[in-house]
Amino acid sequence: MEVPGFVIGTSGLIAVAQLCLDIARAIDGIRAFKEDSASLYAVYNFEQVRLALWLAHVVGVTQPSPAVDSEALRRMEITESQMPVVLTSGSPINLHEPLRNALTEVARILGKLNKLLTKYETAGAGDATVMTRIKFQTRLFKEGGRDEIKALLGQLKTWNDSLDSVVESRMRHHLAATMHVRLLAAAQTDEQLEVVQGAARETHPVLGQEAAFRRELLGIECRGDGGGQQSSGLSVSLDHLSPGSPPAALKDGSLRCMGRLSRPGQPTIRILQEWKLGQPNWGDLERTTATARADQLASILRLETKPPRLRCLDLVAYALRDGPRGRLDFCFLYRPPPFADGSSSPPTTLHAALSLSERRRPSLAQRFRVAAALAGSVLALHGAGWLHKAVCGANVLFFADAQTERLDFSQPFVAGFEFARPDTVRDLTLEGGPGGGDGSGSGGGFFAPYCHPELVASLAGGAVAGGGRRRHQRRFDIYGLGVVLLEIGCWMSAATILASRRRGGQDSDSASAHEHLMRTAAEALPSRVGTRYKQAVCACLTWEADTEGEDGEARQRQIEEFADRVVGVLGECHCSF
Repeated sequence: MEVPGFVIGTSGLIAVAQLCLDIARAIDGIRAFKEDSASLYAVYNFEQVRLALWLAHVVGVTQPSPAVDSEALRRMEITESQMPVVLTSGSPINLHEPLRNALTEVARILGKLNKLLTKYETAGAGDATVMTRIKFQTRLFKEGGRDEIKALLGQLKTWNDSLDSVVESRMRHHLAATMHVRLLAAAQTDEQLEVVQGAARETHPVLGQEAAFRRELLGIECRGDGGGQQSSGLSVSLDHLSPGSPPAALKDGSLRCMGRLSRPGQPTIRILQEWKLGQPNWGDLERTTATARADQLASILRLETKPPRLRCLDLVAYALRDGPRGRLDFCFLYRPPPFADGSSSPPTTLHAALSLSERRRPSLAQRFRVAAALAGSVLALHGAGWLHKAVCGANVLFFADAQTERLDFSQPFVAGFEFARPDTVRDLTLEGGPGGGDGSGSGGGFFAPYCHPELVASLAGGAVAGGGRRRHQRRFDIYGLGVVLLEIGCWMSAATILASRRRGGQDSDSASAHEHLMRTAAEALPSRVGTRYKQAVCACLTWEADTEGEDGEARQRQIEEFADRVVGVLGECHCSF
């Protein structure tokens, strides 16, 4: 419902918001600031991105528009549904005037910063010789320009903090996550990430940690290009494992069991074993590639800088095993989370949890938090430049609290990283990966409901566009996430949902399955978990294809779109009693 008074009251916010973006765009154009004061520019960039995201999500302004006059602003159609509660007519406090004053102050700070930087730009512009750069830094230091810039940036951060305080915590978390995605996607080299890490250390520590993680990730990827030579030192002998072989049969679509690791000179520890069985038809190249990836993954999952929202367990070590018929098997060894240390219960998969009795099931609020956490994990992994390749109900784990032996649904973990790989054109999917036809490694038919129709066709030997071997795509992970979100929303397994289609005599091909999942989402989710949740699920199930050979900007846009249309929407879902 549109409220005329609200529209007029908001026009002042829109005008000053556009002014802020216009000045920020001018600052971005100052080359010397970017090139010769990288750390200061990074701090500015943090706050500029924060401000731009706040304006886009709260006020609805995404582009500066100097040509729009006041009358045009008054005629703009802005509805209350597009604004946070604090800006609607139903809010007990009218914040339009305070926010306009705050943004006016932000514009003043940006204007002063722009003027100051323009003054020093003449010293750094022109040629890019070493002497010119030294002169720029010397003048900036002697005249106190650096201190003045830092002071202005500090003021800008303070005002951004104040603007953040007027929105709900869920939106604050979403804005922060999107800011991290945007800034880290723009930092492509170790040097750029080092600048981000240093600049964010005090003011945005989570961003600094994610930059450190990305730097370590780049180092591991570079070392992993050395022909499959193990370099992490995390491989252990099967003699140190108990049990030293995989379970005899799949359980809930996976090969996991609790066990113990006993290494010479070290105390025996309780660990979660996660087995991945290789394929007997692998040649030397595939075995070498798979071993190198296993070592890469072990190094990554062991890192202390892993972002918390990745929601993965801490890896202790991994082992290799020569299986029957020349098969190469892998076993990843994880430490249970601290709250579960000492529990006698193995982890429960989401697939198994869907069959729990009514009394033991999570509440609707807990289900919303699980959904948001899983989407955030996919965002963190894609933002780091990796693909999961096995997003399904069997790879979502819940652990029992050691004190109560009750499942803790507030802390879901994502597993099944055994065939994850970097999201690059040169990294191809290995034969026998998730969804392999014999079912030995990833659940076979169990994984099928989570597979995008195009992935199903390629796994079955169908044609791949452009010829050659297939590439896994981000959208395949996102599709699998969509099916998992549908399961959480309906609290019913995908297999059960699809069983009703088979009972109705419908076709059993993947395209028909996709249509049935879409129809179930459209019809069942709104009454159970709300329209917004349904929108996030449908967005995942209809995600556009990745652009082959895409540049950094295209990739960044797609990941930010996922952050907005899925992660952000799920973060807004809540229930009140």
